[in-house]
Formats: sequence, C-alpha cells, structure tokens
Amino acid sequence: MGLRGDQFYYKIERIRESNGIIYIYHNSYIPEQYINANYPNLDYYNSIYKRFKLDYHIHMNDEHFEEINEIVFPTPENVASKLGIDPQFPTVYQTKTTQLESTGQVLEYIETYKRSDFYKIKFLSCNRDH
Repeated sequence: MGLRGDQFYYKIERIRESNGIIYIYHNSYIPEQYINANYPNLDYYNSIYKRFKLDYHIHMNDEHFEEINEIVFPTPENVASKLGIDPQFPTVYQTKTTQLESTGQVLEYIETYKRSDFYKIKFLSCNRDH
C-alpha cells in the first residue's frame, strides 16, 4: 500500500447476501488517515465509498483504479466457509487498488471473492457518433 513504517491501515471485512445467500466476501484495506476512529457503529462502514465522499470529499469512482478478476478453483477453505460453499465450488477472485489521482496515494486495496453462480460480465461497444 506504499505506507511508511510508522503508518498503518485498517482491514474491513464484509459480506453481502441476496435472498439469504452470501455471495460476496470482501476484505478492504484502507490507510488509517481515512478511517474515522470514532465511528458510531459498524453500519457506518457499510458503504466505504460513501464514507470517502462524505467524510473526506473523495469520489472513489472518479479516482484511478486497477482491477483484476480471475476464476479461482478450488476456493480457499476459509473463503468457502464464509460463503457457505464447498471449496470445490469455483469463485471469482477480484483485486482492486484505488489511488488518489493527484498524488498516487493508495486509498483502498480490496480482495473480493464472489460465488461464480452470481457472476456475470457484459461488455458494450460505444459508438461516439450517437
């Protein structure tokens, strides 16, 4: 994350579910300066991007990021346990690093596992004449 030896980060572990099925397991790593240590409750960080916007006036979707997706098979046992699946069930493993455009500072590094039966990707061409 490019931190100095005297700096540290927070790890925020989250799950997402749909209709009672856990389909995403996230681990977000965020430099300490972007975490409000006096947060009122855990729900405060349900949306990390909302916290960046409201607390620090940083619009994460406008910042530079690199995202890599790959299929993982077998799924690591600890992740399979969190997702409630057999390790032989494939998952999509995503890493994403978001950096502050003006300085290059890493704002967030994320490791995400998503059940493969909840993953779909769609690409669209963009015709600039329309």
